[in-house]
Amino acid sequence: MPLKKVTNKTLRQTVYERIRKSIIAAELLPGELISLRQLATSLGVSQMPVREALLQLEREKVVVIESNKSMRVNKLNSKELDEILWIRLALETMAAEKACELRPDSCLPRLKALVTEMWDSTDRPKEYFKKNVQLHFGIYKLAKSPNLLQIIDGLWARIGPYLNIQMIGLAHIRKVAMFCHERMYQALAERDKAEMQKALEEDLARTADRIRPLLDTPLD
Repeated sequence: MPLKKVTNKTLRQTVYERIRKSIIAAELLPGELISLRQLATSLGVSQMPVREALLQLEREKVVVIESNKSMRVNKLNSKELDEILWIRLALETMAAEKACELRPDSCLPRLKALVTEMWDSTDRPKEYFKKNVQLHFGIYKLAKSPNLLQIIDGLWARIGPYLNIQMIGLAHIRKVAMFCHERMYQALAERDKAEMQKALEEDLARTADRIRPLLDTPLD
């Protein structure tokens, strides 16, 4: 389990962030049994902060606690995926459209650079995924609504493992997705809410379509 040992920061928060990132990165797969002892050893901490982090992730529905007290990474079913897509379409469109209103000119060079970096990383799935997150949230943060951003972030945590899994070995899919990301950036630059909505809806719907076949497929 490729987790780095904890150093500074608040221990509980650091452990929580590390485990959450490992789940989103599909280092812990949906449905995988979670070993409290193994996680604590990997992180170089006691089991207490790991248990607290997992309980927090359970409240966020990223982790599920079963009747026998065992813990697993939560899985999605088709109904949940459709619900998450519906909510993402509403909330992420809301954030992106607000970003078109409020964005300063100073944000554009960095976001344009991110689009270029994404094109350059289409043959490196993990790097591409990081840039994809940075681009989406770089836009959403411009809406200046931290509560909305927190809700969106929670939805990404649920769907993140599947995003990572479906990206492996599909460079051509990433290249197709890049046209949506190009359009999103251009819509932001032009403050074009209608085009932003179209590009974002296409991106999210295509992603859901690629994830759907994974829901009934063993991932281990």
